[in-house]
Amino acid sequence: MFSQISVWLPNQPGILSKFIDTLTENNFEIRAITIAENEEYGLMLLLVNKPMELYALLEEADYPVSITDVVAVKLKSENNTSGIKEISHILGENHINIDFLYSTLVRDEPLIILKVDNNEKAKEVLKKDGFLLEERNEL
Repeated sequence: MFSQISVWLPNQPGILSKFIDTLTENNFEIRAITIAENEEYGLMLLLVNKPMELYALLEEADYPVSITDVVAVKLKSENNTSGIKEISHILGENHINIDFLYSTLVRDEPLIILKVDNNEKAKEVLKKDGFLLEERNEL
């Protein structure tokens, strides 16, 4: 299980660059990232090497931030589309909803990061179906 950082940033030029500068200045390494936007804000979801430290830093700096447990699954298939199909199929068959997913930036180790409505059940059914889960606390 991994701790994902979610942070809302104003949707303005230069804000993301300034935020990434904060990460590099404090020796945080991004392992996975995705951003969804609306007119005013962008929601950034991050996996980093030191999630609790980043959470504390962002909270102290008054960023709107939260932390959530997510599941990291290794694809069984060489084909990314087939791999995602397999994961979504087994979770759907077991009545586990995928709230969102994204992939990692870790070299030579593609992982699908899942926010689901039942982490423990998701881990159980994925393992039972032969999926390998990344269990390290850090990527």
